[in-house]
Amino acid sequence: MVAYKNIAFGHASAEAERTEDPGLLIDGYVDYNDATNEALSGRKYLFLGHKGAGKSAIAERINLTYSDDFDKFVTLVSLADFPFTPFSKIIRGDEEPETKFPTAWSWIILIYLLETFANDEGVSSVDGVTITDTIQAFREMGLSPAADPASIVRESAKKHFKLSLPGKLAQLSWSGSETKPASQIPNFVESLKQLVKSIRSSSQHYLIIDGLDDVLTTREIQYKSLSALILEVSRLNSMFNQSGVPAKIILLCRTDLFELLPGPNNNKIRQDYSLELNWYSDPRDPQGSELVGVAERRTKRSLGTQVEMFRDFFPSTIEGRRADLALLDMTRHTPRDFLRLLSHIQQYSQNEGVNPEKTIISGIRNYSIQYFLPEIRDELSGYADPNEISSLVSALGRLGKRDFRLSELISVSKAMNASLSEIRIYEIVGALFQCSALGNIEYNRNGTTYYTFKYRNRYSSFNDQKNIMLHRGLWKALNLTR
Repeated sequence: MVAYKNIAFGHASAEAERTEDPGLLIDGYVDYNDATNEALSGRKYLFLGHKGAGKSAIAERINLTYSDDFDKFVTLVSLADFPFTPFSKIIRGDEEPETKFPTAWSWIILIYLLETFANDEGVSSVDGVTITDTIQAFREMGLSPAADPASIVRESAKKHFKLSLPGKLAQLSWSGSETKPASQIPNFVESLKQLVKSIRSSSQHYLIIDGLDDVLTTREIQYKSLSALILEVSRLNSMFNQSGVPAKIILLCRTDLFELLPGPNNNKIRQDYSLELNWYSDPRDPQGSELVGVAERRTKRSLGTQVEMFRDFFPSTIEGRRADLALLDMTRHTPRDFLRLLSHIQQYSQNEGVNPEKTIISGIRNYSIQYFLPEIRDELSGYADPNEISSLVSALGRLGKRDFRLSELISVSKAMNASLSEIRIYEIVGALFQCSALGNIEYNRNGTTYYTFKYRNRYSSFNDQKNIMLHRGLWKALNLTR
């Protein structure tokens, strides 16, 4: 049946698509700015984007594409639930985090890389030490390269952890001794780097690190740790390029998190080695949006090449506005937002042909309540605790206005006897601006009104002295009519 409800728009996560309908990552995929090829063979290694921009889809697409290739080795590593406090204890001593953390990241990354090299039959022994010897050494230390990063971190950070090495590897690292205290990890890391620099193979190895931002905290240790990760990956990739090592490390990171990280070289890395997934396009040409391109591609994949989503299933206008523009404005111009919106409309679609406007409006309302507001709540995780988030959402609902002054929101919160202080309201509203749940209202000299949202201009910053506009995606969830 050529019906709108039969279009496979996909799932809320790339991981679910890989499991449930992997073809979506091949035939239903739009490769933003050729990101996949850039990750595989270009100089870019840092892929930035707001939540839902498709960072994980890059990893899953690469992994899916090369899962059966004998000369491509792809390893996905997730830092979800990463234990930052034990991580800070891997490298002993009183050195500053800026010194210790990069070495600790090399320790973890090299363990994974040596495991993938061990699976490559084209890699030969180096200086009499085989990769198998090295992997065996890690296993004797209780560091299975097949384990998740959290397990490696916790084992390495144990008080009585020791380096216990096979004879040949011990000779390469330090003369005559097969056991050393954990304080010698930095020396061993340098030996591992020398070993890796000598590796040659006709195959290519990719280590893709995701989940940097699954659990955000306001703790300084997380920011310092992740800043050190980006710096050390830059150094390792440079070492691989200069030494001819057939490996590349790829990082996937939320833009808003990256911008909070300390470090004097972040902008240099961003300029030279990052690609940002920014799907926002000229609102005067919504059909030129690559988001529409993703939806149309998935429509054709499901129903045939003669079908066009907007032409065949949507009226020309929705609530008096051009249909494509009206739907895009309900999103933050990310693939996840847009495809979730189209999927929620499907829940009310019954027949073939054009969906009635009332069906579309019902779907928009469901999307606002069931997806958009919960997604915003999730993005605030780490910036605010659940009670603070609930209090602020309740205050926004009680305020009952789409645009308002910050002082009005503070007054309503106080009237509700909410526990939020003025400074916490300001901080959480600032976080809402960062995830584009709200924007500032601007007026130019001609009296024209326009809106500043982060997804439209990544350089914009929240101004508490100007009027605030809630994103359209929240209006129906908060029952806002004015």
